[in-house]
Amino acid sequence: MNKQLFVLFTNNKGIFKHILLNVFDLAEKGYDVGLIFESEACKLILEFEEKQYEKFERLKSQNLVFAVCEVCAKSMNALESAKRQGLPLDGRMFGHPPLEEWFKTGYHIMLI
Repeated sequence: MNKQLFVLFTNNKGIFKHILLNVFDLAEKGYDVGLIFESEACKLILEFEEKQYEKFERLKSQNLVFAVCEVCAKSMNALESAKRQGLPLDGRMFGHPPLEEWFKTGYHIMLI
C-alpha cells in the first residue's frame, strides 16, 4: 500500500487548501494518507474551529489528522481548540510528534 504523510508547518491558507485537496484525492484512491500540524500551522486549528470550515471538518471526520504538535499548539493558543475538536495531540519528542514511527512503517513524508 502507498503511504503519504504531510507535515504542515505554515499557516498559509492557500498552501493548506492545496494540501487538503491532495490528502482527499490520495485517500479516495486508496492511499494511507494523513496530515500532522506543526509550528504555525496549529493556528489553523483554532481559526477553522471558529469558522466551521467544511474541508477541515471533512479532514477530521475521515480521521486524516494523524497528529497535532502539543507544544506548538500550546504556543499558538490552539491547544484547547485541538482538545475540544478531539484532534490527536502528540508531544512525545520534547513536546513534538516524532516522525520515526511513520518512517519505520513506510510512509513517504513531505515537510511543508
